[in-house]
Amino acid sequence: MNESGIPLFASWKAITKPIPALLAFLLLIPVNLAAQTISPHSVGESDRFFASASSSYQFKAGMDGGGGVSISRYGVDAGSWKPLTDKTGIGARMSYFREEYDFSGTNGFPVQKPWGQINHLGFVMRLGYKLTDQWNIGFGPVIQAAGEDGAKFGDSLMYGGIVSAVYRVNPDLMIGLGTGVFYRLEETRAFPSLIVSWKITDRLRLGNSYRLGVAGPAGFELSCKLDENWETAAGGGHRSSRFRLDKNGSTPGGIGENRSWPLYIRLSRKLGSALHLDLYGGAAFGGEMKLQDSNGNGIRSIDYNTAPFLGFNLGAVF
Repeated sequence: MNESGIPLFASWKAITKPIPALLAFLLLIPVNLAAQTISPHSVGESDRFFASASSSYQFKAGMDGGGGVSISRYGVDAGSWKPLTDKTGIGARMSYFREEYDFSGTNGFPVQKPWGQINHLGFVMRLGYKLTDQWNIGFGPVIQAAGEDGAKFGDSLMYGGIVSAVYRVNPDLMIGLGTGVFYRLEETRAFPSLIVSWKITDRLRLGNSYRLGVAGPAGFELSCKLDENWETAAGGGHRSSRFRLDKNGSTPGGIGENRSWPLYIRLSRKLGSALHLDLYGGAAFGGEMKLQDSNGNGIRSIDYNTAPFLGFNLGAVF
């Protein structure tokens, strides 16, 4: 049993049993809607709370070897940022999202339905420090868990850390680099990233997107402010989902992975001073799914066709 009182051998099905009722409660109360990712250049900003709820549907796409797959996703996310001094600040973010895979007629894998419903929990903390008027640095831990219903929670844990350095070129342009190193279920990987925030004009902005959207946080997008209430954008990013499989499933305690490159357009509307609604449409390119045994040894890797998707995000910043 861990410090939270959750047995490490417990399954996701037991842990997530109360989540549907909790999600219904969260969706009815705007202040609890889930959140944007912590921006790596937040030092100097005032106290704020951010939250959002997101959902998307990826339509059926054909797979190598025959058959197809569609994916439903929904999740909630919440966090906050608080300055400690004029040079330091601390932020934290928690998230839960669920992926529901619907395989049909699949022949490329050893079984027709390699996995079904996947749960993802995440926690990230970030400490930011203002070195000079131009340089900000940040670092912090990341703890995640991802597993199919029936997977062992303790075997689904992933963890690592992130560091970033951002340089303010002028009031309208910031650029930097970030790196995350993570243990992800029988593998350790580093993920470098480019950090950009460029106010091109009063209406146009190019940079990272920290909304809980269809591309996941920290993608890139070009946005255009149409007026005080409406905004449109086009963007994309890389999405990678890796998770532990059901301990009693067709690949007991194995590992599944889904990778793609989603590109999208977004239309957003402010709903008062704190809320905003984002509508997304686009397609996932370069899709690939992997099935591995419990030790991370490859069993089969299958590509799938370009898949259109639709989604929405309801967010709040206070």
